[in-house]
Formats: sequence, structure tokens, C-alpha cells
Amino acid sequence: MVSRGRTGTWNATPDGQRISLCMIVRDEAGMLARCLESAIPWVDEVVVVDTGSTDGTVAIAQSRGAHVEHFPWCDDFARARNVAIGLGTGDWILVLDADEAITARTAPRLRELVADGRGPTGHPRAYTLLVRSETALGTTDDMMVRLWENVPEVRFVGAIHESVEARPGTSLRVIPSPSVVIEHLGYRPDVMDQRQKLRRNTMLLAAAITSDPDDAYLRYKAAQHALTDGDFAMAVQEGESALRISAGGGASRGPLAAPNAADTYRTLIAAHLSLGDVTAAVAAGDRGAQACPDHGPLRTQHGLALLAAQEPARALAAFREARSRRDAPVVGAIDRSSVGWRALYGMGEAYLALDRPAEARTTLLQAMVDAPDNALVARALALAEEGSGDAQAAYDRLDGAVRRHPGDIALRRALAGVLRRAGEAAEAVRVLAPLISDTSPPDVYDDLAVALDESGQASDGANAREIAHRLRAGPAMGSDQEESDG
Repeated sequence: MVSRGRTGTWNATPDGQRISLCMIVRDEAGMLARCLESAIPWVDEVVVVDTGSTDGTVAIAQSRGAHVEHFPWCDDFARARNVAIGLGTGDWILVLDADEAITARTAPRLRELVADGRGPTGHPRAYTLLVRSETALGTTDDMMVRLWENVPEVRFVGAIHESVEARPGTSLRVIPSPSVVIEHLGYRPDVMDQRQKLRRNTMLLAAAITSDPDDAYLRYKAAQHALTDGDFAMAVQEGESALRISAGGGASRGPLAAPNAADTYRTLIAAHLSLGDVTAAVAAGDRGAQACPDHGPLRTQHGLALLAAQEPARALAAFREARSRRDAPVVGAIDRSSVGWRALYGMGEAYLALDRPAEARTTLLQAMVDAPDNALVARALALAEEGSGDAQAAYDRLDGAVRRHPGDIALRRALAGVLRRAGEAAEAVRVLAPLISDTSPPDVYDDLAVALDESGQASDGANAREIAHRLRAGPAMGSDQEESDG
């Protein structure tokens, strides 16, 4: 008789090759079935530990034959996960989250990974699988330990952002296997909002840091959380703390791995740019490029800082370095677009700043292949086309992009500029008109003023210029006016 949680393959699978899928879940009724159905054909046992669901999660797990146990949530992911893997009786542990699924094309590879059976005592094997996450900014690939030999010496560590580690005396041999791909939906903005996942994780992370302030990895994750949450000053503070603790030799979980250090520098660059401190962003990029010279995404982020600092030659070199690493193996979390179309876009902007429009056009056409409807690429490519003498192509491209993205300010400003330079100032005014509002940036009114002047509407142009001046003066001017009126 097949016991609870064991699939029909249990007796047919050779000793040393049985895989136990071990999961922790809570209120995952919308995701769990997809996850289980992707894995069940390739595993021999399913263990699900529920930490307090109030929806149909448990029933879904039971209907798929899982062995379901309950564990009261205690704000500690490692403890909950260790309960789940402690219930696994197979030779191998596979860990998935409910918002993940193994792709149908790559799932059979799981069986190939365990075909050699268990390793010698004291030297268990573990495999990092490729976890592909959908995020607000694109797709990120990350190699993560998700499959390992089921031995009591290998367990999770860390209340949040937990990691798989071996106890002293056990040598865990970690082998990368990007041929098994796990699709992760949990970072999609709609899912994040629905679960309030970021708020929960931020609270748990703060508590974990209070308990262990010398954990450089947690500080690095705190910097990422702060950046996502819009607290850019905190992102800088935590990022610098992570690097300082890591380099000081006293990090409780050891120094940051190279990919995590590179991500920390990327976070610092982005936070400084968001704070308007371009000099600090470039300095963080310089430090990062020296410390992590082979990290492509960091090079792209550095290039963006150099563009903002009006150093296009150095920016171009940084983007080229990023592109040169586009085929490198995935180590840590890699945003493939950062060494793909984003690096190409950066190269295009650098070429434009260097007054090399033909090279910009060639590069941006390459970027357009991977990002065909991206407004940033469309705007830059149109400017390169105009600079290369093809104003009609620039107009056609921007006109189409504005139709697809009617509220995009940069696209409308670029289209208006092309029209003005072609002697169509009145048409430029029409293009800018939908942007006119109390919340429009002053640059829009600057453009409008020039277009009005060139179309023979000097008084209206003067009014637009005055509005731009007032907007730049900010609330202080309005406050003075209110006081004098009183």
C-alpha cells in the first residue's frame, strides 16, 4: 500500500533516487495546484506543511495526495521549512514555494540529476536550479539550492531570506544545474500587492537584524527592501552596512558572496540616483566595478550613473563590458535584460551623447528586437534616426509610440521636438497639449513656450514660460502669495 504523501512511483524508483517535495504554505489556494501539478509526475513523495491557511489551501494539497501537517507560524521561515524537510522520507529533498512551478520541458531533468544515487557519507550533493522570477522591471534569473540529498546535517538557516547550509563536519558539494527551470510568479506586482508580501518581509527582516546586526546578508537584503519601498536613504545606509560588515571579518553568516556584493553596489547606485546624488552614484559604481569586475548587471547600472554624470565615453565602456558578459553562466540573481536590451539602450544613449547617431541607431535597433514596445528605446532610436538624417522615420516611430503610450511625457516631448525641427511648430503644440496640467513638470512648459513662439503665438509662449518659472520656484512661492493675500 502507498503511504500518505507517497506517489505511485515510490516502489518503482530505485533506492537512492527517491525525491521528496517538501513545501511550506499559507493561503495559497490560487497558486498551489499549479505548483503541485508541475512537480508530482517527477517526485515520489509530497509533504506540505501549512502554517495557518484560512482558504482552500489544505484541501487542494490533500486532493493531490500530499502528506499535510500543520505548524503554527512563528515568524521564522527556516524553522518552518526544517519541519517540512524533516517529514520527507525520500533520498532527496526538493523545495518549491507555492507560487513556483517547474517548467514542463525541464522537469524530467530532475530524474537525471539523482540518477547516480546518494554520495558518500559526509559529502552530500546539492543542486542549484534556475529560478526565473517575473518582476515589475522584467525577468530575473537566480541559481538557488533547491535539490539536495536528504541528510539531517543539511538544513535551512535564517528567519527570513533563509539559506540551505551544512552543519560543521559535513561538506556539501553544490553543483549548478541551470537545465532545470523553476518559474516564480511571487514578485509580480499584482501578487506582491495582493499578499502584502513586501510589508511582511520587511517587518521580519527588521526583527532578524535586531537579533543579529552583524549578518551582512540580511543587511544586503534590507537595502534591497528599502530601495523597493522607496526609502532611498535607508537603502544607502543598509547597503553600506552590508559591505562594511562583510569586509570587516565579523559577519555572522560570513562575508557576502560575490553576486550579493555586486547587487549591493547596484542597489547603492540606484538609491543615490533616486536621491539625486549623481556623484555618489558614480563613486558607488566605481567601487563596485573594482570589487566585482565580472558582474554584467553591475556594469550596466554603473553606466547609467555615468550617463547621468554626463560622462558618455566612460558610460559606453561600462555598457560594452556588460554586453561582453551576456553569455556568462548565471551566478546569483541576474536580470538578463541588464546585459541584453538595457545595456544596448545605454550604449545607444551614450552614442547619442557623443554625437555618433549612426552607431546609436544600429545599437538601438538591436535593443528593439528584445524590447519592441519599450518607450525608452523607441524615443532614443527616433532621436538616432533623426540625427542620421531620417526625420520621417523618427516621426513615424514616435507617432506610433505615442499612440501606444499616450501618457508618456518623454515620448510626447521627443515627438514635439522632431516636429519643431521639421518646421511644424503648430503640430508640436498639439502634441504637447494633452500634457498640460497642474502636475506637469516645468520642462513641458519650456517646450510648449518654444513651440508657441515658433508658431507665432508669442504671448501664449510668454505665459507658458512664466508657468515653468513658477513651477520651478515650488511651493514656497505659492505660500508667500497666500500670506500676502491674507
